[in-house]
Amino acid sequence: MIEPILIVGIAIACTAWYMQHIWRRRRARKKALRHSTGLEVLAARYARGEIDRTEYLQKRDDILASYAGGAQQLGDAQVGSPSSA
Repeated sequence: MIEPILIVGIAIACTAWYMQHIWRRRRARKKALRHSTGLEVLAARYARGEIDRTEYLQKRDDILASYAGGAQQLGDAQVGSPSSA
């Protein structure tokens, strides 16, 4: 008598786990698409032909320089933080 209930319970638990796994993967994929970086957007525009090579290279260098500048500012903020004084 308990065996059919146990089998149904295991089947329901496995189905619930699988659905949760699928939903998490789908949510992660959507989140990744929403948070695309500037370089990814720039590369997509270049691939679609919206911008030419010189404009792509110039904007890419600007983006990379801003990333390096942001890292430099972050490093400066950590050096001058009150906790290190």
